[in-house]
Amino acid sequence: MTFKALACDYDGTLASHDRIGEEALAALARARAAGLRLILVTGRTFFELIRVCEPLDLFDTVVAENGGVLYFPTTGVMRDQAPPPPPRLLAELDRRGVTFQAGRVVVGTWRSEEERVRHVLADLGVSMEIVYNRAALMLLPPGVSKGVGVGQAIRALGLSFHDVLGFGDAENDLDFFEACGWTASPINAVPELKDRADWIFPGENGTAIAQAITGPILSGLLPVARSRRHRVALGWSAETAEEVAIPERGVNVLIQGDPLSGKSWLAGVLIERLLGRRYAVVVIDPEGDYHVLAPLPGVSWTEVADRGDWERALERFDHDPQACVVLDLSTLPQARKVELMETGLELLRERRQRRGMPHWVILDEAHYSLHLDGVADRALGIEDKGFCLVTYRASRLRESVLKATDVFLFARTTAVEELDFLRPLLDGLSADAASVVSTLPNLPLGEFLLIRTEGAGARVQTFVAAPRLTSHVRHLRKYAEGRLPDDRCFFFRTPDGRLAATAESLGGFLHAVTRVGEEVLRFHAARGDFSRWLLDVFADRELGRQLAKIERRWGRDEIRDLRHAVERLIVAAMQRAEGREERTRHGR
Repeated sequence: MTFKALACDYDGTLASHDRIGEEALAALARARAAGLRLILVTGRTFFELIRVCEPLDLFDTVVAENGGVLYFPTTGVMRDQAPPPPPRLLAELDRRGVTFQAGRVVVGTWRSEEERVRHVLADLGVSMEIVYNRAALMLLPPGVSKGVGVGQAIRALGLSFHDVLGFGDAENDLDFFEACGWTASPINAVPELKDRADWIFPGENGTAIAQAITGPILSGLLPVARSRRHRVALGWSAETAEEVAIPERGVNVLIQGDPLSGKSWLAGVLIERLLGRRYAVVVIDPEGDYHVLAPLPGVSWTEVADRGDWERALERFDHDPQACVVLDLSTLPQARKVELMETGLELLRERRQRRGMPHWVILDEAHYSLHLDGVADRALGIEDKGFCLVTYRASRLRESVLKATDVFLFARTTAVEELDFLRPLLDGLSADAASVVSTLPNLPLGEFLLIRTEGAGARVQTFVAAPRLTSHVRHLRKYAEGRLPDDRCFFFRTPDGRLAATAESLGGFLHAVTRVGEEVLRFHAARGDFSRWLLDVFADRELGRQLAKIERRWGRDEIRDLRHAVERLIVAAMQRAEGREERTRHGR
């Protein structure tokens, strides 16, 4: 797992006895050279900080006075986040003999003065917040805090808080921890802060942060976070009702299952949960199945036809570090899809390495592009983590992609060639691989199997998927215009088994319905073949239900013109779908 910025408290975290030690300074310089942005965070007044901290230009941003002052050393720009302390407050503190230091915004004193300070505030009717920092006490205007200041610093750097690791040691650092996606503390931190920290590093003051930077942070080899808050819940255990979750960062996920097994539903659950946690997400949609996400806040939907469409869509993250961009390639020929995916994934990788965003890339129908001769590893950058690959043909994915997968999510899988492929793959993950493989063909709709490597072994869980905010509806227009895979075409046959026509698309199906013989229509309608095919291919239960009703009514002689009834139903469904997509394009 990697970060784009470090937000470091000063006293007790970086500095000891006012000064940053040589070891910590050298580590900060290495972090800066490696491309990490540095944010200094302190409760000290700005005037005092200038006196004690000489290398201010080592930092990209300084959050001083407990969030009351923002300073940008490279430009010399300073922003006071609130008015200065009221002169009458300072005068009264001085008159009553309270020891204090006034900054541009903050007033600092000691806990031993708390009672007298509270009396002064009450007597004057001055509204100030009291913040504790070990033995120190600070008075701040309402709304000013380290957390607010750090949040503003992160936005000024054009980063997402998910890409920031915060270091702190005292009570007033709890607030700025909330502004950082990830948190760490030295061993000498106060207990309440260590309880909140994702990592605790040995050593005190600058020693801990120096060792953390030069070791696991720069290497990207941080251990699993102590806190369980960095988990994305996908559903609940089918046996125990225990929440089933996966890490929200630092992993690659593979979702495998038959068509209509629920894998797209599960991918949607993951996307919605990531958006709820304010992650930046890109959905690469070769088949046009994710347009239903468009009504969700922060989601934009783009039809991709060339490199420029990719570039313009990704610019969204420059303005919104928690956006979701759906890139629809469904109208393109297959060869062009793969070509544009390679171009787009190269752009994505460059952006992720530079800015950290998008945090997650959801690639549907991954077998289209990640086979042996598909998108190159250098363009994909799967070792950067944060990929979710969705497929019904895991056997077509190349070995380097599978080896980089950390979490396997299986829906029902019945294809013999897929089960044969999965057996040796799972042998390396689970001691009970044979049992796992035998379970897959019998998984009910809505149930899934999770396998995640943990240490020397693997954890296997069966779970029920969580509900979704958006439904999953197949993109009918793409099927009207594009070519279906051979195993999903409709084959019109005569009652004696002779091939009468082949429908390679929904449009082709409509055309065939109008020209095949009456005996062919009767043969398939009597068996329920039309409604079954529509349901299997498009996962549109309402359309399948309506066509099944037509088949039953025709069987009871309630419908005389079967050909016209089928044609009218499908044309109407396609027109409705076209209307939905048009509304999606225009943000309605």
